[in-house]
Amino acid sequence: MFNLTNQNIKESFFQKKIDGDTAQCLTCERKCVIKAGKMGFCGTRTNIKGKIYTIVHGIIPALSFNPIEKKPLFHFYPGTIAITIGTYGCNFSCFWCQNHHISHPDRGIRNLVNEHQDNYISPEKLIRIALKNKVQGTSISFNEPTLLFEYSLEVFKLAKKHNLYNTYVSNGYMTESVLKELVDAGLDAINMDIKGDFKMVKKYCGGDVEKVWRNARLAKKFGIHVEITTLLIEGLNTDEKIIKEISQKIVDELGPDTPFHLTRFFPHYKSGEYGFNLPTPIKSLVKSLEIAKNTGLFFVYLGNLVGTEYENTYCPNCSKLVIRRSDFNVEIIGLNRKGKCNQCGTFICKL
Repeated sequence: MFNLTNQNIKESFFQKKIDGDTAQCLTCERKCVIKAGKMGFCGTRTNIKGKIYTIVHGIIPALSFNPIEKKPLFHFYPGTIAITIGTYGCNFSCFWCQNHHISHPDRGIRNLVNEHQDNYISPEKLIRIALKNKVQGTSISFNEPTLLFEYSLEVFKLAKKHNLYNTYVSNGYMTESVLKELVDAGLDAINMDIKGDFKMVKKYCGGDVEKVWRNARLAKKFGIHVEITTLLIEGLNTDEKIIKEISQKIVDELGPDTPFHLTRFFPHYKSGEYGFNLPTPIKSLVKSLEIAKNTGLFFVYLGNLVGTEYENTYCPNCSKLVIRRSDFNVEIIGLNRKGKCNQCGTFICKL
């Protein structure tokens, strides 16, 4: 049993009583119905005496200072640094997870949380660390940031008081209510994963990709900067039909100026068990990039490749090179202070 007086135990913001001691978590679209003493799918939400609590509030096993490009966010304050944090757990079941040591830890989230009571970082302390290291913003990443929802609200509000931006790197599977609260608290930008088509996401992630698309549309509607990432896994989601489908939905539902990141897969976690033992062939990435561009997207990038031209930004109107990138080194060479192309005045990104 968890001690309700511990700092890391906090009542879930969104939940619904079902009957008796059973309650439903409304943080993400899994909407787990949890009986007393049990955990939800993510391993971070538990039912204590009929109410749902998060057990990872302020439990931060991953903290670093990352270029915003690493999220990846290429059109949102390029060249800046964000304090980047993550906790334990995930609401997806992707076999390729590169951060599986915290998202799906072998020893169990409950055990790790109990062992890390002394590593609690309050929202106030996190912002003090950020300011001490002179970063420009916050980013909740590594594992699924929605699991730190209540913590995010506190962090974002404090960050705004110190003129820091706030970002999420997410699978986009939060409920609409959660997304709205994040926006109200000060979310500025989000990179959402579109992992594949409906069939692939249902089979390998355990989610409904249409809910992710819905949230991407909502975020855009709320004025949040949105970028999309798809990890390309040969034989799983590199089919031309899937790339065209994703690209067209970005154009139609989010706009052709929405940055689209196609990243290279490397085997991680349980990839071998599923028969995916090799990195994505570079030719598949290049072909997918061409398909996405031909669909009408202005900004398409290839990630997880070292030292290539595929991370540079060119003006979609006059083709001028405006941002050169190499291994997270950023050189802004063709933009004015308003983020517009020096040559033709087309808006490119927030600076």
